[in-house]
Amino acid sequence: MKSSIISLVCLFAGFGLQAQVFQGKAEYLSKIILKNKPENTEKNSEKDAVLSASLLDAMKSASEKTYLLTFNKQECLYEEIQKLEKPKAPSNGMVISVKFSLDGQSYIDTKAKIKINENEIFGKEFLIVDALVKPEWKLVDETKKIGDYTCYKAEVIIPVTERQKSDYKDFLKRQENKTSLFPMQEPKDKVVTAWYTPEIPVSLGPKNYWGLPGLILEINEGDFIMLCSKVTLSNKEVAEIKKPNTGKKVTQAEFDALEKAKIDSIKGDGEAIIINSN
Repeated sequence: MKSSIISLVCLFAGFGLQAQVFQGKAEYLSKIILKNKPENTEKNSEKDAVLSASLLDAMKSASEKTYLLTFNKQECLYEEIQKLEKPKAPSNGMVISVKFSLDGQSYIDTKAKIKINENEIFGKEFLIVDALVKPEWKLVDETKKIGDYTCYKAEVIIPVTERQKSDYKDFLKRQENKTSLFPMQEPKDKVVTAWYTPEIPVSLGPKNYWGLPGLILEINEGDFIMLCSKVTLSNKEVAEIKKPNTGKKVTQAEFDALEKAKIDSIKGDGEAIIINSN
């Protein structure tokens, strides 16, 4: 994937990037590249093929978004930049809705050690508040240019959760003697790759990623990619970064339990396809 050209708007008047008071904004483009596409089998009907193509289109469309990270030295707010456009209906008239996690606002405060995320379960809004735990990054001796910035590579392993293991077991039970268009892969530990630049000295980044000695400009998370396309920095008076405040306050564990219970209650004998980018 080619690196986007990053533009830097310098508004400093005699101050360097190491100034104690400064703020910035970074725009990110997201994209999903599916490595495991559905296989064509004799059991798959023409209707199945149409459904498969429509779902792939919906996933691609849902993943291609623009996000804004507003940050200062210790905190940041990550949110989607909304576009005023009508959803495109596929030529076959079939409409499929795909939602990715963290479409709501995401807030981090590295000093207070807290993170706040907005999320929802079938229309009911929740405010997920949890302690901020620093990822166990492994710094890699590899660099590359993203725009004008020299970036350094880091990796972190995200272990499989009990929720993912449980979902996979449930899927196998439902799929006995059935053929699935999108078979669920057995969950494994996920290696996330980040590219950060010390030229912007903040320990922050997109989508709840943080803890590196520089702003994270790119994240590779399995099939999901986030790439910074624009950075603006300023040493003017720091504007307040507002914390998300919409929804019922819960912890991440409580939210996961509520979401699983709701999904289990509507599965019945059918198959649910859940896309979770966390």
